[in-house]
Amino acid sequence: MTNEEVNTKSEQILNEKWDLCLSNVLIKSGIGLSVGIVASALLFKKKSWPIAMSTGFGIGVAYAECQRTFNPTAIPGVKIIKPPSQSSST
Repeated sequence: MTNEEVNTKSEQILNEKWDLCLSNVLIKSGIGLSVGIVASALLFKKKSWPIAMSTGFGIGVAYAECQRTFNPTAIPGVKIIKPPSQSSST
């Protein structure tokens, strides 16, 4: 076994993150689109704005999850605290 087979490449990690983001965008915008179509047909007399708004909400949620995937320290309200240094007194 070579060193490359044991360690995960950073490119592979980045590809997995992009795959997750793209699948989130497709799934969440699709759900938003379908909710918008149903809401438009049943509640809003076949207007088009519920479709656009709910699709935009789905894309926005997927975008926020992608930001958290690529930069987990940028979550609002989260503070990274370094552990206290341990002094060795023997």
